[in-house]
Amino acid sequence: MNKIKSIKAEIENHPTYKVPRRIYDIRSAKPTDKEPRKIAESMLKKIAKDLKIKSNLADLKFDKVKKTILGSHVLYQQYHEDKPISGAWIRVDIDKDGRVYNINNDLVPESVLVKTKKKSKARRRRVKVTARGDIAESAAGEITAKEAEKRAIERAGARKASSNKVLQNELVYYPHRGIPTLARKIIVKTTKPIAEWKIYLDAKTGEVLYKNNQLKDANGKGRIFNPNPVVTLNDTTLKDSTRIPDSAYSEVALENLDDSGMLDGAFASTKTTSNRIRRSNHQFIFGRNDRGFKEVMVYYHIDSIQRYLQQIGFNNVFNHQIAINIDGTTEDNSHYSPFDKDLTFGTGGVDDAEDAEIIAHEYGHAIQDDQVPGWGESHEAGSMGEAFGDYLAASFFAEIKPSILKPTIGNWDAVVYSGDEPPCLRRLDSNKRYPKDIVNEVHTDGEIWSACLWELRAALGRNAADILVIAHHFLLNRFATFENAANALITADKNLNQGRNESVIRDIFVKRGILPNSKRNNKRAGLPFDQQE
Repeated sequence: MNKIKSIKAEIENHPTYKVPRRIYDIRSAKPTDKEPRKIAESMLKKIAKDLKIKSNLADLKFDKVKKTILGSHVLYQQYHEDKPISGAWIRVDIDKDGRVYNINNDLVPESVLVKTKKKSKARRRRVKVTARGDIAESAAGEITAKEAEKRAIERAGARKASSNKVLQNELVYYPHRGIPTLARKIIVKTTKPIAEWKIYLDAKTGEVLYKNNQLKDANGKGRIFNPNPVVTLNDTTLKDSTRIPDSAYSEVALENLDDSGMLDGAFASTKTTSNRIRRSNHQFIFGRNDRGFKEVMVYYHIDSIQRYLQQIGFNNVFNHQIAINIDGTTEDNSHYSPFDKDLTFGTGGVDDAEDAEIIAHEYGHAIQDDQVPGWGESHEAGSMGEAFGDYLAASFFAEIKPSILKPTIGNWDAVVYSGDEPPCLRRLDSNKRYPKDIVNEVHTDGEIWSACLWELRAALGRNAADILVIAHHFLLNRFATFENAANALITADKNLNQGRNESVIRDIFVKRGILPNSKRNNKRAGLPFDQQE
């Protein structure tokens, strides 16, 4: 294990900056009743030399303290020349007794910032000598905000008929290949194709430094599928054109509704849906051929999932209203928008909002983004995002599903495209291993992670596994790897269960190749020794 000089703890090093990226198993901390922010600042000053940042924390700006089931999480962002460095955050995790037990660090070392500053000064000197009147946009040779927006829309690849909207345009530093580079951060929403692009452009050249589509795959009485007719009727031969009998439906109470007569409540609202249904008596009894049925589906299931989260201890994970459009796209696809914080469902094939497991999967993206804003910047983090959505859907409905359907999701949605028996969007009982089965597609690679979570649920039971799975997200960052997350599950278990489940967790992830096997020279399962570092 790597060590840190200033305190007794274990560390994982940052792959680029070679400073501690994660500090855990901190043994020098003592209980205190001080405010979390003061505890965090004291700890950061103590380890500043190890992190290679200014000892007075002058480049850090306090963001917030978030309280969770694991304690308090204090978050800071790093600034350079009064501009934020994108992705440069540090989070200090403090338990309920005031002890720091985990730190996640993505700050840029001071030595790198000094080089950035020298480079910026040299650039400004060159501009004064060579640019003169050639660059009218900026004395420093930077492209204008308007020009950046134009280039971002072009780089987004929107088709001619697309309606495009710039949601954000900010001057920041973006760590391009580890070096903070002055950049325009542009978020642009396009309609053809439906996408929400986060694009970083070099502030001088307009070159694309990074591009990523952020869209993530929404008291009265109502009528719903719970979760869908394939499950309720235990009939895998159903088709989209099949007449669905009354026995496939359930009548349910719609809780948390306001007095508007529409499906608006504490945790869900169909307010972004056009031509919404309104029932002043709050009786929303429809069949699948009625458009209002999908509104009831998304409202009921999201409200139910949120109330379950609060029941198991998570009372501040997206515990507010989410806006839902039940048929915002004709594609056979749905998404969560991290910028608008809303859900949109597609109508291609079986309408997505008719299958509660698709609804749960998309809501999983909202949950994860609330826990770790910007989640999914790395391929493995994105894969875990898809995997968590699958796990949430499978775990939430497993107890009411026939055995053959339990490890699958989206059985109703899949009847129009799946040749599997039973038809499904994906399975959670894959035998894939890491890294040999990685194919660099987030949904496919996510099956490795979801299979681990499904094994964990089988070993620990629903509630215990759900709590650990959701809790460990608080200990991650948006660039997390499979190995980071496996170790975070162990840390969460130590915090919540005094480490009682560590051997079970470790065994699952060692067998999958995600964690190295200490009994086999720290090599990973599934790959010959000569193919490993």
